[in-house]
Order: sequence, then structure tokens, then C-alpha cells
Amino acid sequence: MLKNLLMICFMAAAIPAMAQDSSRIKQLNLTSEQQTKLKDINKSFMQDAQQVRKNESLSAADKKSKMQELSNAREAKVKSVLTPDQAAKWEQQHTAMKHKMADMHQKNMHRSDSTRGKKALASLNLSDDQTAKMQAIHKDFKSKAKAIKQDSTAAKQDQLAKLKSLHQEKDAQVKSVLSAEQYQQYQAMADNKGKHHKPGYRKGSKKDFQKDDKAAGNTAK
Repeated sequence: MLKNLLMICFMAAAIPAMAQDSSRIKQLNLTSEQQTKLKDINKSFMQDAQQVRKNESLSAADKKSKMQELSNAREAKVKSVLTPDQAAKWEQQHTAMKHKMADMHQKNMHRSDSTRGKKALASLNLSDDQTAKMQAIHKDFKSKAKAIKQDSTAAKQDQLAKLKSLHQEKDAQVKSVLSAEQYQQYQAMADNKGKHHKPGYRKGSKKDFQKDDKAAGNTAK
């Protein structure tokens, strides 16, 4: 997981390589001299970044720090080559690409968590009826949680309170579907997963191992 995160940081820092992207060059109306300078800047950055990634003597935190330094230095060099108007457009492109990369990472994480969740539930030896009910419970929870999180008119604290209540409601529904032994195993797996979350995760949230449950899980005890 850490390796993947470092890769995301690396890719986000390396984007956009404008001098090699004809559409962006056209949008920025770069001169031939600017294109050459940007190519050199990008080439140097990529080489330095590769050295950081391959340096096994550096800790993960050190690599992240050095990558950020390289990214900041590259950004300063790029802006020194561009006109103010070009620099503003480049910043917009750069921000848009970082958001795109973050969205891709989020989707990949969701698919990974979904796969682990299915495997975990499979270990409970659910009947066909239980499986169908568990899927319905999760689908309903996911839909309601999404609506709560997308409600821009609600205060953050109110959203968290609603998510906590929704999560507790879901847990009660799960308990009614599973046998006592299955529910105990379900809780044990949820707690075990919680131990592997980053600091700040509150132990004891009863999740079926889905990324969409994270906000609610972080508020439930």
C-alpha cells in the first residue's frame, strides 16, 4: 500500500509534462525556445525523481519529502520560463491533472476494498438468502451515505452525526441477518481491519469492509 501511495505522489509530481503534450503546447502557445527549456526541465526532474525512488537508504517519509522538494523546484523553473498568462493556464492544467490522478487512485482503492470485503463476507459461509440481504443492506447504506456526504447545505458535524446514526442502523440490520456466531466473526473481522488503518481510525466500527463506509466508521464506537 505504501509503495502505491509513493507512486501516486511521484506521478502527481511529474504531471504535467507539457512540453511533450501537443494539446497543452497549443493551448499555451509556447515558443520553440520555451518548448526546449521545458523538455530539459522535465527530463531533469524525471531523472532526479527516479534516483529518489530507487534510493533504498531513504525512508518513505524522506522520499516523500524529497519528491515534494523536487516538485516545488520544478514548478519554480517552469514558471520562470512561462509568461504570467501561460503560468496561470499551466497552474490550472496542473491542478486538474492532480485531481484526475487522485480520483483514479480513489477508484482503485475502492475496487481493492470491495474485493477484500467480498472475500471477508464469503468466509462467513452465508446462505443465498443471507447474501442477498447483506448486499441489499450495503446497497441501501451506500446510497444513503452518499446522499448525506453530498448534502452541501448540512454542517459537517450534522453530516457526521447522520452518518454515525446510519452506520448504527446498518449494524443492527446486519445483526438481524447473521447468526450469533456469524455476527461475532463479522465483528472480529471488522475490528481486525480497524487495527490496520492509519492513526485516527476508531476501533470497533462495524463495517463490511467497504471504502464508502469510512466516514461513518470513523465516527462510530
